[in-house]
Amino acid sequence: MSRILTNDLTWSVSRSRLFRSCQRAYYYQYYGAWGGWDPKAPERARLLYILKQMTSFPLWGGAIVHDVIKDCLIEFQSRRVLPELSALQEAARAKLNAGWKQSRSKAWQQDPKRNANLFEHYYAQDGEQVPPEEIAALRAKVFDALESFRNCEILTNIEHLDATQWGTIDTLTNFVVGELPAQENAPALPLKIWCALDFSYMDNDGILHIVDWKTGTEHRDELRLQLACYALFAMHTYKLPLEKISLEGVFLNDGGRLSTYEIKNESIVSGKDQILNSALAMRAKLRDPVENLAEEDDFLCTTNPAFCATCPYQQICPRAKGEA
Repeated sequence: MSRILTNDLTWSVSRSRLFRSCQRAYYYQYYGAWGGWDPKAPERARLLYILKQMTSFPLWGGAIVHDVIKDCLIEFQSRRVLPELSALQEAARAKLNAGWKQSRSKAWQQDPKRNANLFEHYYAQDGEQVPPEEIAALRAKVFDALESFRNCEILTNIEHLDATQWGTIDTLTNFVVGELPAQENAPALPLKIWCALDFSYMDNDGILHIVDWKTGTEHRDELRLQLACYALFAMHTYKLPLEKISLEGVFLNDGGRLSTYEIKNESIVSGKDQILNSALAMRAKLRDPVENLAEEDDFLCTTNPAFCATCPYQQICPRAKGEA
């Protein structure tokens, strides 16, 4: 029997970021697009779902790096043989070529989830082509990130560890920490938090290392909240004290630089408060908090042109069409 999907109010770093950036885009992403995976869905929901799956050059490149690293680590764990850099880069090249063809041929019209739909193609003007230097720059950035990964000290650290000491490899997971308090029109609700752990392992001293691969620049405040979520997950799931958790970011397009983030108890308390307040702000926008029902007009469009410039919802957004 297939699992029945329900649209529930949950929290994640990416969800919180989008809510702060543009509430209308947030509505499209988490409410308007709901059910749009069904080819027989209403036309608007289907279109929003297609737009939701769209990606841009930088995000697409980062996703390919993560996919290749995931496959590499799985092979390393099972065979105890680390693929050569040339093999990793060739795998990335194949993914780049396949995604490019999917986007150009509009294969996403039939299956938006499994076929790349690039912003740079979708919103191109008639006859407009992506400059060859942008394509070359993207490929170079992906190859550079994989070279940094292949040479990073994390691989040396795990080389002689038993396979049972490896934890998650690019896994989306959720856990419950605390609850949203009851309000006049809404009962108390356990708050489910989603997080995607790139990699984790337990060293011989009993320290759990949670590693985040980064292909962008370092934004310490946001990354600190993300890693605090990881710490909460580890404390909740593995019953580990904070001093047994090491939170690490590896900046692959900065030579594989490793940054370790100290998370103290005060940071955990602060992080939980940020999460709770963010989720309360999301719930406050709902017409029916019990059923998690929202109305589009309650979610305002951003006035930040920098966000609008790369927003996938330009086709449908009233601000982008000059109606707001």
